[in-house]
Amino acid sequence: MGAASRSFVVAVDGGEVEVPRKRVRKTRNGGVKPEIKEKFLDERNNPPPVVAKTSKQKEYFRLLNDPEIQAIVVLGLHGTGKTFCAAVVAADKFRKNEIEKIVVARAYVQTGKTSGFKPGSSFQKLYPYVRNVLDTIKQRIGHGAYEVALRDGESGEIEVQEVESIRGRSFDQKSFLIIDEAQQTTPDEMQSIVTRVSDNCKLVLCGDILQKDIQGESGLEWFMSFAQRHNLKGVAVIDFNSPDDIVRGGLVRDIAIGMMKDREVK
Repeated sequence: MGAASRSFVVAVDGGEVEVPRKRVRKTRNGGVKPEIKEKFLDERNNPPPVVAKTSKQKEYFRLLNDPEIQAIVVLGLHGTGKTFCAAVVAADKFRKNEIEKIVVARAYVQTGKTSGFKPGSSFQKLYPYVRNVLDTIKQRIGHGAYEVALRDGESGEIEVQEVESIRGRSFDQKSFLIIDEAQQTTPDEMQSIVTRVSDNCKLVLCGDILQKDIQGESGLEWFMSFAQRHNLKGVAVIDFNSPDDIVRGGLVRDIAIGMMKDREVK
């Protein structure tokens, strides 16, 4: 007769984890004690820390983790990590129970059409445009925890919403509100958002003011001007405006650098 197995295969978060036999305590009916399951779940979904790739990313991470900073305006082209860094910090805080909710919002302005003309929920309409943010969150907290928190995409601890849907809504929970493509908001929309953010909510406004599709002053421009004019405390601005800020490689990097050079010419 062969030697007894020295490990168990434990069902955790929809998958299987092999753990040493001496570390597992079973219940009377043969199940794994909840605290043990939770411990291995934590070990399985405890991702490595993300290290800043540039000096500005390092400063950005500092601002995202600074409790005194309530709103961050993040400017710059694609490939600089504007939404990625925000998603990483939000996910890690959610995984550690430091916040209770993550809201990813976007002003839906695409080629002159609005999401109102497309069928489906806000989540279904916006998912293709915020998938990178959600994928980052999923990688940081684990697939099972992500699915439970997301629910239908609108009523869970992780939400995807159109900017129009969150106007006037209060954010009283410990939360992260990430607004992507914030340069597509109107001043009225931005005012209705920033005036409803509580001390428990971190607001991150990601955008590129030179790539707006709306006419006139954008909500992002209005808020930056307003914050500077009134010297608002708790508001920080970081601009990824240098080729050295681009962290992606290959063609994406070359295109971003080319776009920066074109702006300098203009």
